[in-house]
Amino acid sequence: MYTTIPYCFNKNELIGSFANSKSFYNWVGTKVKNKQVKTVRNGLYVSLDSMGNIHASKFEIACKITNDAFIIYHSALEYYGLATQVFNNVMVGCKNKVSGFDFDGVSYEPRIVKEQIQIEFNQLSNVRVSSLERTIIDCINNIDLAGGIEEVLGALEQVSYLDENKLIEVLNVYKKVLLFQKVGYIFEQYNDTLMLSNSFFEYCKSKLTNQVKYFLSDNYKNTAYDSKWKLMAPTNLKSIINGGL
Repeated sequence: MYTTIPYCFNKNELIGSFANSKSFYNWVGTKVKNKQVKTVRNGLYVSLDSMGNIHASKFEIACKITNDAFIIYHSALEYYGLATQVFNNVMVGCKNKVSGFDFDGVSYEPRIVKEQIQIEFNQLSNVRVSSLERTIIDCINNIDLAGGIEEVLGALEQVSYLDENKLIEVLNVYKKVLLFQKVGYIFEQYNDTLMLSNSFFEYCKSKLTNQVKYFLSDNYKNTAYDSKWKLMAPTNLKSIINGGL
């Protein structure tokens, strides 16, 4: 019989400790009745403390949705402590389509993510999450899922180091010219703290074409052509988070 109740668990993780499925469900049913366990959704459970509070974080719950689930986009920024806003949702990447659901005031939003790179596991928090480097690139690549450009820039203001090799690995997997442009343009604005090498920026520039693209779809008052990155972009990027554009 299973004596220690994990903070968050599913049937497949614990079934080996029971004689059969019936024994497992009898055990879970008893724990639910005694208010030691709460059902998240079919086959997924969390344990409760003596006050009825959930032990597991929303990030740990999200990572139990599937065996390959991991925290992405704005939720990853929040996990790393870089988000300036806290949302009542968790975005989670999965290899295959999974239905979303609501639990305990939080919306869990699975998204199909084909790129299975730089997924890190934190044993202490029992959470799988995109690496910091991939998280930043992902958020620049899809600013809407990052919570907006203000969230991206707010996060970068708090970051003091990014691994160039990891950044390049992600960029090479995505193979998007516009992403190389955006990353080069943004990181250059914050390189007084990031201290990325010239070779990194030269590599990004080597992927550019002659096509001029727009950094953001939104209209800002102070926008100009940046010849270095071939972008129509805000003339003072950092002022966006201060409402200056």
